Amino acid sequence: MNPVLRPPEKSRIKASQSTQSTWVWVLALFLLGLLLRVSNLDLKTVWMDEVSTVIFSLGNSSLSLPVDQLVDLDALLQPIRAQAGATPLDAARFLLQENNHPPLYFMLAHLWMDLFSTAGVTASLPIARLFSALWGAAAIPVIYWASQHTFRSKWAGVLSAAFMAVSPFSLFLSQEARHYGLAITLISLSLGCFAIAARSILAGNAPSWRLCCGWIFINALGFANHYFSALSFTAEGMVLVAIAYQQWRREGGAVLWHRRWRRIYGVALMTTVSILLWLPVLINFYGSPQTTFLKEEDASLMKFINPIAQSFAAMVTSFVTPANFFAQSPGQMAFIAVSIVLTLGFIVIFVPAMMRGARLLNRHPEGHIGLVIMGGFGLAMLGLFALICYGQGSDITRGLRYMFTYYPALMILAGGIFATYWPGRSPAEALSVALPFSQRRLSGRQFVLGVWVAGLLSALMVVNNFAFPKYYAPDRFIPFMQAHSSQPIAIASTEKIFAEPTVIGAKFLSLGWEIERNFHPGHAASGWSSQPIFFAIKQGYGVARPVTESFANLVSQFTDPTDLWVIRSEIDPADPLIMATPSICQLAADQPQGNKGGYLYLHFSCRGNSAKPV
Repeated sequence: MNPVLRPPEKSRIKASQSTQSTWVWVLALFLLGLLLRVSNLDLKTVWMDEVSTVIFSLGNSSLSLPVDQLVDLDALLQPIRAQAGATPLDAARFLLQENNHPPLYFMLAHLWMDLFSTAGVTASLPIARLFSALWGAAAIPVIYWASQHTFRSKWAGVLSAAFMAVSPFSLFLSQEARHYGLAITLISLSLGCFAIAARSILAGNAPSWRLCCGWIFINALGFANHYFSALSFTAEGMVLVAIAYQQWRREGGAVLWHRRWRRIYGVALMTTVSILLWLPVLINFYGSPQTTFLKEEDASLMKFINPIAQSFAAMVTSFVTPANFFAQSPGQMAFIAVSIVLTLGFIVIFVPAMMRGARLLNRHPEGHIGLVIMGGFGLAMLGLFALICYGQGSDITRGLRYMFTYYPALMILAGGIFATYWPGRSPAEALSVALPFSQRRLSGRQFVLGVWVAGLLSALMVVNNFAFPKYYAPDRFIPFMQAHSSQPIAIASTEKIFAEPTVIGAKFLSLGWEIERNFHPGHAASGWSSQPIFFAIKQGYGVARPVTESFANLVSQFTDPTDLWVIRSEIDPADPLIMATPSICQLAADQPQGNKGGYLYLHFSCRGNSAKPV
């Protein structure tokens, strides 16, 4: 017969079983999140930012785009084809010469793409997206760890992981061939270190050297992945400064020289050094259009309202999103309308419940500390965003992706609040949520499960392209060109060069890549009567030849009547130089100009040199 276990041994076994059960939940949520993120990676159309990622990840230069010459589809796509002998250093070199992002993700992505690429073959868009998806899924167990340490609650960690697994915002970023999936994971790791260190400081203890060194390393990687990560580090520092101020008032100035604070100073110093190492690069591209496109010059009321409205909408999409795809039938429009109404109803229930949950969480000592740490971080981030939007005049809330800087904190806070509601099993209990315009109440657990199911449905809409569609849609523009052209098609673009680092051709190549992927001229159902031709014209810094002269020279080489579609155009269709060319081009009678799928275009009808005069 086994001896009777003493109470401490029973406690240890129970704790061990609880830990094992918790990690089973985390593993299941990770697998669910991974499955969602790798689903339908080929479904959404390619868009220009992903083209830029692939160019540099392959170790290519965007300036390898063929310019000032008529080319076929094969020649056009050279910048997104793997080159034998390219290395991660090539990825970093071309990126830093032409783009405004640090190179960590692109160097890692080069190693990833190298596993699946063949020299001379166009890159695979799903493979490029898969790399980001894997990093996005990795954030799920990381957010469990960070949330569990923030609130000293395993259930807070599990629920944070559960909501990140199905978060529409996370799905949207993770399924793009961009560096935001990695950014979310690195910021989550940094926030976990920050929470552990802040709790140690509040308890009067020094964070371990191991933690501090890991924190410095993670922050260095975070900034090497995206410069906006510095906002997150700044917000962490602002919270620690507030804690230092409170301890100084309570205990005197000597407390700030204790070992616990000296280690924090070390983290702050080394993180700052890791940022300053990039200063020459930052100075090099400052002032380029890639850094100024968010600048707001007007002083309208909307300039004040937009950042607030956009920030609120971004936070909502962390949990749920309405359908917002391009509707082409009454049924699809009705679907979008119903989803918007349901989302508004969700907001009416969700926001007051979360505010009440935060107050309930604040009543518990561990919950209060977690709110001080992570809630303080959130407030600091909002303050920094407000300073940039209203002080510097750049509306960074327009770029929904920049919410990666505080999105993990939102998931951590949500986990703590949902963990407060989770024990409520009856609508009659205090931990219940009232439904507006109704006498009915949801139990705390029903509320949490309801929000999670809404998130899962939203996630399914994202991966099936019913939400977060690409802003530029070449899959809409290409059939539009075909439908409104009676002659063979030529597609052209003007590509502007600046003194600062410049990426060219990404938008133009998105059309070519989509043609190869889904409208290949070699396929019977492609919609092409003949092979399209392409040309790009450089203009701006270092280009002496006027764009209209280059344009006239190229259209004069058309031998047959041609429908010419020009995107990103600096072309004046009334320019005498154009009208005087042997191959006369005039604005077409059918759809002469407009915007389709996000592409601003001019449509010319050109008479080739071999055509008889009319």
